Amino acid sequence: MKVSYSWLKDYVDTKIDPKKIAHLLTMAGVNVASCENVGGDYIFELEITANRPDCLSVLGVARELAALLGKSLKVPKDLRDGKKQKAQSKKQKPSFNITLNNPELCFRYTARIIKDVEVGPSPDWLKNRIISVGLRPVNNIVDITNFVLFETGQPLHAFDLDRIKEGIIIRRAASDEKIITIDNIPRTMTNDTLVIADGSEPIAIAGVMGGLKTEVSNMTKNILLESAFFDPISVRRTSRALGIASESSYRFERKINNGMVVKASERACELITEIAKGEKGEFFDVGKKTSYSKNINLSIKKTNSLLGVTIKKNEAIKILKALGFSVSGKNNFLKIAVPGFREDVKNDINVIEEIARIYGYERIPVTIPRIVGNTTIKEPISLFQEKLSHALIRLGLNEIITYALINRNKIKGLDVPPDQIVAIKNPLSIDQEIMRPTLLPGMLETISYNFNRRAKQLSLFEIGKTYKEKGNSYVEEPVLSIGLAGIKRDNWRSHKQGYDFFDIKGVLEKLLDESGLKGVVFKKGSIPGFNKNITSIVEQNGDIVGHLGEVSKAECGKFDIEKDVFYAEIYITKLFKKISLSKKYASFGRYPSIVRDVSMVMDKSVTSQELENIIKEIGKDLVKDISLADCYKGKQIPENKRALLYRIEYRSDEKTLEDSEVDRLHSDIKTTLSEKLHISFR
Repeated sequence: MKVSYSWLKDYVDTKIDPKKIAHLLTMAGVNVASCENVGGDYIFELEITANRPDCLSVLGVARELAALLGKSLKVPKDLRDGKKQKAQSKKQKPSFNITLNNPELCFRYTARIIKDVEVGPSPDWLKNRIISVGLRPVNNIVDITNFVLFETGQPLHAFDLDRIKEGIIIRRAASDEKIITIDNIPRTMTNDTLVIADGSEPIAIAGVMGGLKTEVSNMTKNILLESAFFDPISVRRTSRALGIASESSYRFERKINNGMVVKASERACELITEIAKGEKGEFFDVGKKTSYSKNINLSIKKTNSLLGVTIKKNEAIKILKALGFSVSGKNNFLKIAVPGFREDVKNDINVIEEIARIYGYERIPVTIPRIVGNTTIKEPISLFQEKLSHALIRLGLNEIITYALINRNKIKGLDVPPDQIVAIKNPLSIDQEIMRPTLLPGMLETISYNFNRRAKQLSLFEIGKTYKEKGNSYVEEPVLSIGLAGIKRDNWRSHKQGYDFFDIKGVLEKLLDESGLKGVVFKKGSIPGFNKNITSIVEQNGDIVGHLGEVSKAECGKFDIEKDVFYAEIYITKLFKKISLSKKYASFGRYPSIVRDVSMVMDKSVTSQELENIIKEIGKDLVKDISLADCYKGKQIPENKRALLYRIEYRSDEKTLEDSEVDRLHSDIKTTLSEKLHISFR
């Protein structure tokens, strides 16, 4: 928000250098982003936080400055407390009807009739005020409403009364109802849009922008001056949905002060009758009349204890009164009435903060706390995620972090049910349409980005959340994703070798083994978006805990990736329920082991997991290791078969095994493999 130095001086008597004022305001929490000399005046560019809508007005900033300088705030007589405006008596028959259909969206609506106005150019002083805040002067009526908006923070709107038919109705718009706003752009509204309408059509979008039909022009003679209090959430939704941002909507979105609704109307009315020669008419006021109020008890002893300084009672009272609070009380206890424009002040700690920032943070000494609290204990699942991260880093992978909001097109082909997608109603861009249901798009985008910058070897992982809608609730699930792509190694001996399925399977096996997860099996399965011949489902005791495989060329093509990409996704919550983080250490075997090779010919449908399960079942504790030593493909092997050489290590923890024992056991294993899997031996 822009505020001019000369305008501030209308309310605070000061000759202090503007740059010093900018520093004082910033140190007190009203951040001045810049202070520039424009045409002999200084313009402050303010960045006001959402909890301080009272500072979205020149008067509000002047109040802060007056409190900091110890000066009195000069409030225009029309805005002072005590002056009450009489609304149209119910006994009198009104000449104009105001109907409030939706009080939950419009808490209060006032309308003032002003007749016989002379619409024309504004006087120079008013033009200068309007220009100083970055607006363009239009005419005296519009300029006055803008002047009062910036002065008080209360949005106003003037309608051409003669163009309004059959009174005012504050209602929801009909679905697809249209209006042409004052910027001459047709707008299509929904049932969520609150409008100001007359008997035939909408004449303004409530809290956002007026309509072209009732715009004040040089031909206007009678006006209806609106001052209202609209629901902040409703105004924000309407502003975002229609793509309109105005000075009025900006203030309504942050919640205005109901106590200023009538005062601002009276202020504008006085200026109109003075500048445009208008004559006051009837005044209508419907809806909630009360504003925010809160009584807080404050201990001066507690204030000084928290701040670490000694602030006298009279000094605290002076600060609070300067900020608009009413203060009374005896001894070291104060009873404080919070003004309606300070809805952010809700307890004594908030009041102490007000005292501290005006007193000056720089005057509070820096000390070491007497008591250092205990550090927060992390949740077990968070510790588990850290262990996974550290384990993957030890394996040579690099961690990435991707956006949770993605483009809807990036999940096409992954067969995510539409009713499970969490969509954003008003996304900031097309790339932030939905919450990601999987981490795959983020991984592929990162791989594509690095390949385009000539990266050759990519071994990446991410621990993040996926989001899905189930029924009437939303589910956030922590997920681990792993992606391998590019050249695994490139040297004189092995030359260029790319990653393959067994590399990512090996990473998962190592990771699951370190997590203490037993009974894990890798089964063939069909996964949308993956090569159907190179995929696997990760199961533990019949429960799916993840999947892995080669990403399909179609999915890679969406991200301009030409190389093979191998991807795995593990569901951390399911994994966490099954793992054992306790470590048990065992000594190396005291007795020698015996190794036997077995060369087998089997159907391609037989999985390595099935074969190993049978070997372990027959060999029991004596089988210490099973490894694939060789894979042979040649003319001697039928097309639907494959030849594998497995190496089995036998060892007892209690004695030295004899060859006869091992031979007998090895023979039993071969017999069982032949019977159950129809394997032949070479």
